[in-house]
Amino acid sequence: MTWFSGIGITGWILVIILVVSLTYTVSATPGANSVILVVKDARTRENLSGAQIYLDGMYRGDTSLADDEGMLVLQDVSPGTHTVRVTRSGFKEITRKFIYPAESIVEVTISKGFLVSLNPNGPAPHAINIIFYPSSTSYSCIDRAKVSTPLYLTNETRFREDVLNVINHTYLNLDQVASGSDPLPDNYRERFNFYYYYDPSSPADAFSGCAGSIPDSYWNDVTFSDVTVLLYPKYYGIYANLSCQPTGCYESFGPGRNLMKAPADQMTLIKHETGHAIFELIDTYCGTTYYTQNAPYPNVWASLESCRADAQSNHRDPEQCRQIQKKNSLSSASCIRNYWQWDPMPDIMASGYSGKFGAAATQRINYVLSQSGVG
Repeated sequence: MTWFSGIGITGWILVIILVVSLTYTVSATPGANSVILVVKDARTRENLSGAQIYLDGMYRGDTSLADDEGMLVLQDVSPGTHTVRVTRSGFKEITRKFIYPAESIVEVTISKGFLVSLNPNGPAPHAINIIFYPSSTSYSCIDRAKVSTPLYLTNETRFREDVLNVINHTYLNLDQVASGSDPLPDNYRERFNFYYYYDPSSPADAFSGCAGSIPDSYWNDVTFSDVTVLLYPKYYGIYANLSCQPTGCYESFGPGRNLMKAPADQMTLIKHETGHAIFELIDTYCGTTYYTQNAPYPNVWASLESCRADAQSNHRDPEQCRQIQKKNSLSSASCIRNYWQWDPMPDIMASGYSGKFGAAATQRINYVLSQSGVG
């Protein structure tokens, strides 16, 4: 007779619980230089799978159902203080520190938030992060006044649909408006991460300043944005001069605080503003805008000589270099700037309403994409 032959049902239940508990303890014990990270819902205390984990800025993987739900084992953790960042679609991002080996099991709780990931396979590490934020205002150049636009604040589905439409027709089809002389990498679409931020109680104002304004609380929630796009449904009338507010605009307010506004129904304009916001391309029209030689791989040069030298070294015709200016038929040059351009018309950075990125601009785009990894 074995020792457990007299155990009743209640006893068996206790034995099973003990075995499961011991098994869990063994499987959850990290090996040498390893840390178990556990991610939980702050409200329900449930373990959360599918959370993206970054250790000291480097992506380490997702918490998974396949290996202890809501957990991820971090290997090769050196002694000392470390920073872990946890993100998950529909939850607020959180960052916390821990000390190894004093903490070999680290629990992180995350709360439901306003940030929604649009990356079906999770965000790509080191990619360019673009976040869309709904505006409660539009503008009428006919009346020269702001227009209250509550559409996005009462209809998240419509906002999401417009965001996805913009993404598909702008960022994900850049190859259709880039120069064929310098093709974009086949996997360039994987070099973007997309999100939208939806808090109808705190809308953005696309027409408070050139690129608009956004609630301060946003910057506390979203610390990793490369560009935040203030999206509004429609611009009324045609922007023709400075008597009206611009249809689109990009401004930088410091690291991580780059704002861009655009209407959801003008895809070419969004590509133009993206040229500024993501790729640091310079306007090639003559007017009240900002000019500089945006090295490396510029699309605007500070002298004719530097434009020709750059064209020569990149196998382009130096004779296509020309000064940025605008003439009319009734007088001499009505606008002239001491900067030079190469890309032929129709140049998307000269208009915003038609054209493509020329060879010089595309070379710059490829350079920026090469700086954003996908692994």
